[in-house]
Amino acid sequence: MSVSAVIIDDDVWAVSELKALLSQSLSDEVNIMAEFSDPSTALVFLQSHSPQLIFLDIKMPGMSGFDLLNQLDTSRFEVIFCTAYDQYAIQAIRYSALDYLLKPINSDDLMKAVMRFQERREKTLTALKLQNLQDNLTGKSDDDVSLVIASKQGEHRFNLNEIVRCEADSNYTAIHLRNRKKFLASKTLGDIEEMLSPDHFIRIHKSHLVNLRHILGITAADELMMDDESRLPVSRRRLQEVRIRVRQ
Repeated sequence: MSVSAVIIDDDVWAVSELKALLSQSLSDEVNIMAEFSDPSTALVFLQSHSPQLIFLDIKMPGMSGFDLLNQLDTSRFEVIFCTAYDQYAIQAIRYSALDYLLKPINSDDLMKAVMRFQERREKTLTALKLQNLQDNLTGKSDDDVSLVIASKQGEHRFNLNEIVRCEADSNYTAIHLRNRKKFLASKTLGDIEEMLSPDHFIRIHKSHLVNLRHILGITAADELMMDDESRLPVSRRRLQEVRIRVRQ
């Protein structure tokens, strides 16, 4: 069954390109209900229609993508942000656990994004994720950035600096925070690693990802000492990189 979709972007050329890519590669999977270059007109349409998926530009004149979403019940659909923002903003989108396509849109990236949408069964654009993304995009530094992670108990939002380390637990990840707080995230360690900035986090072992800011040092036995008093093994093939990063 095809997915009903709406495209909202003030760049008419970008809309045309996205439509062409969808037509070429995903004509059976995606049915475009409507396209809008004016977000105000799109808002009126969405108040009476229910697409399953919206391809949405973030920065538009008069009404941003956020302004539009704040006036809608976002539990009714999912959003794939289409953006020309820089890497800092892209990281903010990832931290908020939302999907995006970087302009100019690549056909393979588009196919992967639609496939990810089709694989998900629950609505993922929650008010918490949307607010987190807006806060991250207006933050002045990494110290202002927060992460949204889902667990069996619900969604969690916390500052990146709160993460001490992440530990693989089958298809889940145990995230260890300051003050010995811990919860089990509904993502693999590889998924978590992809979300987190390599400037501040490093994979030291197949089962361990750590925050560089919480490392105390390396023992003679090549174990990493963390400020939560844990000692973690460093794999042999990662040891040299870890030593270099710890000295910086």
